[in-house]
Amino acid sequence: MAGGLRVLFLSPEVVPFAKTGGLADVAGALPGALKRLGVDARLVLPLYRMVREKDFDMRPVLENLKVPIGKENLTANILETQTEDGVPVYLIEREDMYDRPNLYGTPEGDYYDNFERFTFLAHASLKLTELIPFRPEVIHCHDWQTGLVPALMKGPYADVPFFRDIRCVFTVHNLGYQGLFSAEKLPLTGLPEGQFFRAEGLEYWGKISLLKAGIVYSDAVTTVSPKYGQEIQTPEYGMGMDGILYHRRAYLRGILNGVDYGRWDPAKDSHLAANYSPQKMGGKSRCKKAIIDEMKLDRKLNKRPLLGMISRLDAQKGLDLLVEIIDDILALEVALVVLGTGDEKIQNAIQEAAERHPGRVGLKIGF
Repeated sequence: MAGGLRVLFLSPEVVPFAKTGGLADVAGALPGALKRLGVDARLVLPLYRMVREKDFDMRPVLENLKVPIGKENLTANILETQTEDGVPVYLIEREDMYDRPNLYGTPEGDYYDNFERFTFLAHASLKLTELIPFRPEVIHCHDWQTGLVPALMKGPYADVPFFRDIRCVFTVHNLGYQGLFSAEKLPLTGLPEGQFFRAEGLEYWGKISLLKAGIVYSDAVTTVSPKYGQEIQTPEYGMGMDGILYHRRAYLRGILNGVDYGRWDPAKDSHLAANYSPQKMGGKSRCKKAIIDEMKLDRKLNKRPLLGMISRLDAQKGLDLLVEIIDDILALEVALVVLGTGDEKIQNAIQEAAERHPGRVGLKIGF
């Protein structure tokens, strides 16, 4: 890859700052990997409460940045920190929008004002980009929370000289989360209704879909694997978006998510009870014993298979299937440990299974 390419990543979550799922892992690892190839990469995300609580070294770079929301101008402060790889990170501070216990909602449902929160993120990201000493050649947006950005670049920001020739890439990490909102909220975006709220635009069955906005208005669309890129163009897996994805197939690429082996290496991971490698596997049994003890499972399981699952607890991830067969799985004399958060009904169902099978099921709510 030629050096000097400038890429700005916009993501609603990034490891190690804020995380609910695999999106954060990709958004945290990819900029560092590109930096090692000579790319000048930067990151933008909201300054959530969980970011502030981790006590990163942050410095203010912009104060009272004016951000348009409908007919009003709100303000935001911009702070800067960096990743372990030295990638600059710009954090958008707006207390009433992002200083909350969770990123997107509670187990009972999404926050009622998520449209406003992520419309604000889209405008604030573009506004701060004009003011920092960095002009990207590519803006890389991730999932529905940033899907408005490509539309804005084709709309109210199209005539801004700064954004001319900047290309926009949109990555679909999970097609099940489509950013659906009432059409009445469109004026908050600043997008002209006649030009954008139509079947060929961001309109989706009478609603706004911010995911569709990202797919339609970006210069290129990527997703998490070649196979998934094919599957989402079909009615079976397209979740209602297969038509528009097929229409944009010339601009759609499936790129397999990589793994940051510098971070995910059991041979040197300090968080494990013991390290192990293909050449020295003894530490793996000590790790298994540590999980059994931590989850207060039956110690007889040291000699039985222990199954582990790390996932968002959601039907879209297939957790409803786990709930249906969990008793059949446990009938095989194995144990199950689940780490995740999400749908309260699924959480309760796994907890009930733990009560029916004492010492055989461990559930930790978190991610």
